[in-house]
Amino acid sequence: MDTLSEKEIRDRFNKKNIPKDPLWIEKAYSKSLPYEIRHLLCERLGFLADKGWTSIKSLIKKYGVQPELIYAVGICHQIEARDFLLNRLDEQKDLDINVLKALACWGAVLTNSQLELILKSKSQAIRIAGLELLNFKSHLLNETELLELVNEPLKDFRDQVVIKGIKILQRRNEDAVIDRLRQLALNSSYPIAEQALIALGSIGTKYSSRQISELITQLDIKELQQKAKKQLSVQDIFMDRINN
Repeated sequence: MDTLSEKEIRDRFNKKNIPKDPLWIEKAYSKSLPYEIRHLLCERLGFLADKGWTSIKSLIKKYGVQPELIYAVGICHQIEARDFLLNRLDEQKDLDINVLKALACWGAVLTNSQLELILKSKSQAIRIAGLELLNFKSHLLNETELLELVNEPLKDFRDQVVIKGIKILQRRNEDAVIDRLRQLALNSSYPIAEQALIALGSIGTKYSSRQISELITQLDIKELQQKAKKQLSVQDIFMDRINN
């Protein structure tokens, strides 16, 4: 196949006329193409699963580890591809956000030590990627392990990071988790406190209900008090349905 121009490749994408042949896509790929086109080509390779993985390996060997190729490694969902990403994670001196994002659906296979290292990063993007990984691992952890791993993100000064951590905790119902959410509701910014109340309301245990009830009188902001009352009402309805 002769080398295709950028215009020819764009026209094929616009006409939805990209062959499902991984070798065609592999030959069409070039580092001289704009990132947008390279990303689209690599995405197609990733969608081709095991057939695409063979071409992805070939392109990495030829062009090195490019962000769009790492993305393709992540979405091809091959065990060998997963191991490639895990090796990259262990070998790199600095954490690579592209590798972390590509590993997202394989978070359950990461060790607690690997997750701890990622979640202690000061980078917002890396912490959020780490929490996405933890999201797939959390069901394998007891509450002590989970709270230890999420401790640094919950102390982050950026609301977005803390809120993502809260959303992981809200799927648990242990008393220690509820206590941590209660602390966040009392001692955090409005968006974080609001999300902590929602999390407490979604847990649906007698202990979480009691904590929300206490928060109604302890919260200083009237709007948050109203939200706590609403969550308590939601829990009461939920508990009534369970008991009846």
